[in-house]
Amino acid sequence: MKLYLLPIFALLIVGCGTHQPEQTYDEMLNDVVLNFNIGTVGGDSVLKNFVKKAQADSVARQNSNPTMKEEMMFTLISDYIDAGQVDNAQHLYDNMLKYAEQKYGKVSQMTAMTYKEKAHLYERVGDLENAIQMMQKSAEVFKKLPKNDINYYKDAEEFIRRWEEQKQIR
Repeated sequence: MKLYLLPIFALLIVGCGTHQPEQTYDEMLNDVVLNFNIGTVGGDSVLKNFVKKAQADSVARQNSNPTMKEEMMFTLISDYIDAGQVDNAQHLYDNMLKYAEQKYGKVSQMTAMTYKEKAHLYERVGDLENAIQMMQKSAEVFKKLPKNDINYYKDAEEFIRRWEEQKQIR
């Protein structure tokens, strides 16, 4: 009888000691607001609207998962861009890069995509020099990743080529 209890007791200890509950949707939303909005200036109205939209999203609330945090981050960045707060959007991309490198490493899909998106932000404001630099960083990371449908290495190279041409015309 004692022999049967020992493995069950061991499983209970291991199971209880290592389990971490997943973040709830509200915890993820709070995490996005606290961690990714660091250093932004004058973005309170954008942030308040973002929080209201996110809290009202009952479908997302029911289907929360770890990748939702990154999606919410990109949504918040888009909201800042739409509001014309480019400096805040750039700052959030910097925060996103730190997050991506810490969580996934310097060579990851998330890091490559963040560089790519930041490049498009620079393009949008007419800063082709920085757009090219960011897209080159994106291409470097994509080049190291496995080739698949979500590897945008060729796209990154095409953007760099096109922006270089635009720079020469100006």
